[in-house]
Amino acid sequence: MNEFPILSLIALDTDILWYIFLGVILVFLFYSIFLVYHWFRFGMNVLVSLIATVVYAGASAAILLTMLLSFASLIS
Repeated sequence: MNEFPILSLIALDTDILWYIFLGVILVFLFYSIFLVYHWFRFGMNVLVSLIATVVYAGASAAILLTMLLSFASLIS
């Protein structure tokens, strides 16, 4: 029994799945750059913006690493 039936329905090559995954990461990175820019450009306090950026980057790195490891184990 297939553990992930949606992958058999899609029947895509793993290279295409990697490109989709990398596209999602690029959209996320664009959004992050846009967000951090606005924190520093329109924020009232630079220290608060810096703390928010560090917390956001740390949480984002943990989430992206989890996504990458999960995706790699899913298609292997």
